[in-house]
Amino acid sequence: MQQTLKGREILLYAKTLAPTLGKKERSIAQFIENNPDVISSMRINDVSTFLKVSVASITKVSKKLGCHGFHELKNSISQINYLEDEQLQQEFYDPESHQEVLERTVMNSILALQESLTLINSTVFNQVAQLLINFDEKKKLVLVGCGGSSALCYDFHHKLLKIGIFSNVYYDSHMQQMSASLMQPGDIAIGISHSGKTSDVFHMLKTARANGASTVSITNYLNSPVTVVSDHAIVSSVKNNPITGENASTRIVHLNILDALFTILANERGQKSQTNLHKTRDSVLAKRV
Repeated sequence: MQQTLKGREILLYAKTLAPTLGKKERSIAQFIENNPDVISSMRINDVSTFLKVSVASITKVSKKLGCHGFHELKNSISQINYLEDEQLQQEFYDPESHQEVLERTVMNSILALQESLTLINSTVFNQVAQLLINFDEKKKLVLVGCGGSSALCYDFHHKLLKIGIFSNVYYDSHMQQMSASLMQPGDIAIGISHSGKTSDVFHMLKTARANGASTVSITNYLNSPVTVVSDHAIVSSVKNNPITGENASTRIVHLNILDALFTILANERGQKSQTNLHKTRDSVLAKRV
């Protein structure tokens, strides 16, 4: 492309161009489109490492998006007025029926899940899975999240209990920090934060790590504070939805990440998981009407 593009034009063209590109270049274009607020503060080597693509590929895509290189691209993107951009999306999103709202909401979730398969670092995910597989049940497994992320922690806690793995979920920030102060090597702390900047999650992971526990974060932003204090950071980096909330799409992806980890654990534990699944299921049968 010879025409010089600026700001939001780059993001719109990245969305149009992505389907025509090969797998690696498509992942770069999608990452640029979905994460303008992150890309504007990243180095080209950071993007290269996160997406597992070459610096040359990133430069090539930057040129296809009308820039001389990555530096010009990120400088142009940094000039976007994001408040104005969100307002424009809000005005554009004006469905004529409730059915259309349902369809768009479901489609946004589907797109977020599809994008996550490209963007999530499979090596890190495998490391987290192996960490949980090797977890000594005599040790502590602590799950921490605030706001909407706390619901994800409790859902994972509920699933783990079904197969006989006891975990702890703390909603109170003091109890989160107290539990982290008592963690030891062999323990695992998992913190979930959409923004990666939630102070309670950050300090809990930092304290747990200082005490020798293995720390895992699940977030939507690369190089965010919680990733710095994590031994393993699973980063989804999917586009937010201006209608259903800041972390709506991310929540769906994070839930699926946890479901995948649970499925791996259940399969790896074999008959033990099956036995506990039957026990926990039968224990609540009397609760049904």
